[in-house]
Amino acid sequence: MSKKLFVLSVVFVLVLALTGSVLAADTFKIGVVTPDADHGFTGESVAHARAELEAKSKELGFEYKFEVGGEAAKQIAALETILEWKPDVIVLWPLEGQQLKNIAMTIMDSGVKLIIYDRLIDGFKPTAEIMGDNESIGKMMGEYLLKYFDEQLKAGETITYLRFIGDSSTVSIQRSKGMDDVIAASAYKDQFKQIQENYQTDWSNAKAQEQMENWLNTADPKEIEDLDLIVTHDDEVVDGVVVALNNYYNSNPSAKLNVKLITGVGGRRETLATFDKPVANGIDLVTYYFSPSFIREAIRLGIAAAKGEQYQGQDINGQLFLIPSIEIDKTNVEEFRNSDAFKERYSISLN
Repeated sequence: MSKKLFVLSVVFVLVLALTGSVLAADTFKIGVVTPDADHGFTGESVAHARAELEAKSKELGFEYKFEVGGEAAKQIAALETILEWKPDVIVLWPLEGQQLKNIAMTIMDSGVKLIIYDRLIDGFKPTAEIMGDNESIGKMMGEYLLKYFDEQLKAGETITYLRFIGDSSTVSIQRSKGMDDVIAASAYKDQFKQIQENYQTDWSNAKAQEQMENWLNTADPKEIEDLDLIVTHDDEVVDGVVVALNNYYNSNPSAKLNVKLITGVGGRRETLATFDKPVANGIDLVTYYFSPSFIREAIRLGIAAAKGEQYQGQDINGQLFLIPSIEIDKTNVEEFRNSDAFKERYSISLN
């Protein structure tokens, strides 16, 4: 080998070594922990998380560990396992925020970046938080109710309603607060009457159906006739309530059912079918887009944090990122079905 060729070979090897070092320095490790489910909203979210991690890891070359836990203790164990793997960032969707507070503090104390998704941990500040804009959803709902019942309110009528919340987490608290604040600030605050304590559905359509059926079977007929509105925090809950209303309407032909509107959250394909067929005697629906695919944004935020980059043009540390919603009723449901947001949600199959 000539001296010149030898020198070129050495240079080439050094370039490869340096390039390899740069690539190695650019790689990172990301851990993700979510609740456990194989169906419903959470099941879709898990599927979207796996799909996003698989696609982005192939594109960017990072390593990841994905764990699920159906209760707080299992999520804690999953986080401890991931911590031993020494990740650069962890994305956590906590089931019970307060029960995971200590392990969350341990993660931050270890120098690992922590992204909290969907449910906040009170009194704790991670690297960043990201969630659907639940309070704005509630405010949009309140504003819609004021417009929808405008004529009745101006006539001095009372709007009676039932409310079906998801659970006791910050999600339901924020959605209820947003709606209540808008109504309380209006001239008609005393004309909205909730006739029953909140029903906690645990996000279950079956439980919501049972609760609605129990109320219909035990309430005074006049109270049933006077019901104007049913507020829910989730489209699957809407589905359960609708089954109960249809059963009641079909089995009590002489009964009067005057519910005019049901609210939901989700933009779920199956619930949107409500627009295509009448509910009971023709009840309207308004829902607010909140998708299982939102978890993809949490993973994208985690990737940006691991790489030391901004997210959506903003510095990440200490920030709360809110994913905006879309109001969907009969006036724009077809437009929504053709939107990119709808297409992304149903870009994967759970079968």
